[in-house]
Amino acid sequence: MTEEEDRYNMEKREEEVPAMENANTKGRTSNRNNNDESFKKLVNAAVVIVLVALIFIALFSFFFSMQEAIFALFNPRYQALMQAVFSLMVVVMGVYMIKMFLAK
Repeated sequence: MTEEEDRYNMEKREEEVPAMENANTKGRTSNRNNNDESFKKLVNAAVVIVLVALIFIALFSFFFSMQEAIFALFNPRYQALMQAVFSLMVVVMGVYMIKMFLAK
């Protein structure tokens, strides 16, 4: 090999090395970002699950409290009718909210 070929090969190697290092560091940072994003998604999902559980507990509590309020406020003659109306409103609101949720 001549000196020119040696110089050409050395220059070519020097150009390749930084490109490889940049590729390695890019992979590390993108992997780290992916881990951060997946951890954030996992935490968000856990928070949503806890909030949904609390909402269901509150809904059951509200439903039974409302049943007691109907017994206290209305004449026994109309209690069954008011319970039916209240239950129907709960079902309609639930179906509407599920429909909104599934539309997204």
